[in-house]
Amino acid sequence: MPLAESKRIQFEQNGFFFVQNPFGQKVMSKINAIYGDVQSSWSQTIWPDGLNPNACHFLMVGEPLFQIVEEPSLINMAKEILNCDKISISACGLGDASKAISTDGRPQQQVHWHTDGGPEVRQVSLRTALDRHDKGNAPLRILPGSHVRPLDEVREEFLAIEIATGQCDNEPQTFFARHPEEMEIILDPRWTMVWTPSCWHATGIKTSTGLRRAMAWNYVRYDEKIRDAEAVKYVVKGWEKWSEERKTLWGLVS
Repeated sequence: MPLAESKRIQFEQNGFFFVQNPFGQKVMSKINAIYGDVQSSWSQTIWPDGLNPNACHFLMVGEPLFQIVEEPSLINMAKEILNCDKISISACGLGDASKAISTDGRPQQQVHWHTDGGPEVRQVSLRTALDRHDKGNAPLRILPGSHVRPLDEVREEFLAIEIATGQCDNEPQTFFARHPEEMEIILDPRWTMVWTPSCWHATGIKTSTGLRRAMAWNYVRYDEKIRDAEAVKYVVKGWEKWSEERKTLWGLVS
């Protein structure tokens, strides 16, 4: 089914839209079960430098997640948004973001404002929560439309807002303060967020004791940079026997 024009406009203007979870309860229950099975092994492994541990966690789940990522309807949707005929998977991740501690040394479990790219990076990411990310569970915060704004311009805006809190002794390098145009997203497992991580985003502070797990992956045009191909080669046994089509999708061939 072609992507609705209203969704395309939301993506271009705001950087995101939502669809009902396309995977179904049965598949989500299976992923939850496998997550539990591989969690201990993943957490006890010392991953080589340069590999994204959350990507390794995702890849350890194996075929149930591969088949979701390779779902033709999702691939076609990404092609429509990116306006191209050939795409690859640049990055993937699975994990509990409540383990993250602020990079400025604060004890709060919170991710600071940042962007995974910029206006020149065209990417489509699907983000699905395994647990409800509500007010106390560090909900995602996003600055709509920031994916098409110059990086320095947005950074200076966040800098001014952070200093205006009156809490800074020196010029801050990380920003947590609320932006007047930000949107806080309560992500429920019933819904999937389709967005570009080129939008500036952060999280709220985690105050609840429950898990905050999510799975995500990014589609990019075939000739764009691939981040997690080496993680695929390291984690997935027998990837060499994959079809050329699958290798191409996962960025394993040039």
